[in-house]
Amino acid sequence: MNATVLISDIVDALQMQFDEQGTYLNLDTGEVEVVSTSLLREAEEAEEAEDDESEQEEDDEWELAKRIVSTDRFLRLPDKFEVNEWELMHDFALSAKPESMSQELLRALQGKGAFRYFKDVVQNRKLEQKWYAFRDEALKQVAIDWCKENKLAWR
Repeated sequence: MNATVLISDIVDALQMQFDEQGTYLNLDTGEVEVVSTSLLREAEEAEEAEDDESEQEEDDEWELAKRIVSTDRFLRLPDKFEVNEWELMHDFALSAKPESMSQELLRALQGKGAFRYFKDVVQNRKLEQKWYAFRDEALKQVAIDWCKENKLAWR
């Protein structure tokens, strides 16, 4: 049986995703684990070569990478490409009141530098709390949907 997952842990992980790391749920403990994608690749290569004599130092992250690639007890969390930040910003802009605020946010999302312009408008209009609350709620729904899809208990 899988451990119960804390939605807040998944939301935290979704907020802190980077290209050079993979984020996984440990099904046995319910903990979110973060590991370097380069270590995951090396662990996969070592497993394919059935080579226990890897040049990697034996450390906690290396051991984690080896467990992730060699067992079915880890599920990869949605990555930043699956959680479309631009779409979240667009939805927030559409929900903004008054209409002039909504239009200003939507204009900020056009063209090069859209992320920066959007965040500038949010800051200049003192919408940070509303934006982060909106984003947190959207990420919470992503986490819940992911748990449902993977038949995981959450709280």
